[in-house]
Amino acid sequence: MKLFYYVLLFFCIQNFVNAQALYNDFNFDMPIDKAKEILQKNSQTLKNIVFGNGTSYAFRKRSLVDHDGNLVSINIWSKKNLNLEQASSYLKKTRAHFESNDYKTVYAQENWSDPILVKKNLPCIRFVDTDKSVVIEMDPRGQGSVYNVFITFYNYDWFIAKAKGEG
Repeated sequence: MKLFYYVLLFFCIQNFVNAQALYNDFNFDMPIDKAKEILQKNSQTLKNIVFGNGTSYAFRKRSLVDHDGNLVSINIWSKKNLNLEQASSYLKKTRAHFESNDYKTVYAQENWSDPILVKKNLPCIRFVDTDKSVVIEMDPRGQGSVYNVFITFYNYDWFIAKAKGEG
């Protein structure tokens, strides 16, 4: 019987830890100073992140979003400026990458893969992981011949509370 309680406790702790994750070593509500240390320590690997063949995303100094001194979300974006065709390709490849890694697409605009037709006041694509611990939004931004693709990671519970107007 004790073994059952230990196993149950392990899974409860594991779910709590997973529910707090945003991306790699970054956790929801961690002190922003600690998050900045992680960003500085891992700056080389965080400047070349692949979410699909031929894509390259990077953390920047402004990637960490805090509220009251704690990390609430992470923004990363395409490592280089993209033309319209490249931005469309990034959107398609990145969506395929997340879906192949068990993220479920919970929202996508009708013209999600065409940056010109994406409605600016709505998210382009939104994903949720199978544990319902992380929400990911992907949006193209730019105009003319210069675009970037932005990816934002949110804690699922925080995101749902904000969407409901709580907190």
